[in-house]
Amino acid sequence: MEKKFREFLKHFEKLDYDVLSEEEIEAEKSSLQLKMTILHQELVRILIVMVGMLICTCVFLSTGLIGSNLICLVLAIVTGLCVICATILYNSIKRILKNLDMFVDKLTLL
Repeated sequence: MEKKFREFLKHFEKLDYDVLSEEEIEAEKSSLQLKMTILHQELVRILIVMVGMLICTCVFLSTGLIGSNLICLVLAIVTGLCVICATILYNSIKRILKNLDMFVDKLTLL
């Protein structure tokens, strides 16, 4: 998915904004807003997963520390690493969304 959005960003970088008609500007803007909506929904999904994994990490960590259970401590580490991976994915999508937002501003000024 990230590769598709990077290609979409390259399309906007190569676009010549001076020769666009009003219809083309509106078409590009609506396409861009649709892509941004998709990215916002993906960010919400990632946040939901992150919160669930953080809750699991806390439960496993507390169970492992209270009962001195090694398996729960290992599970807490694994779920913590999953949260870190989800955070990295969230940040990469957030950077793409920031770039798309810049192109929305550029199209709005035309």
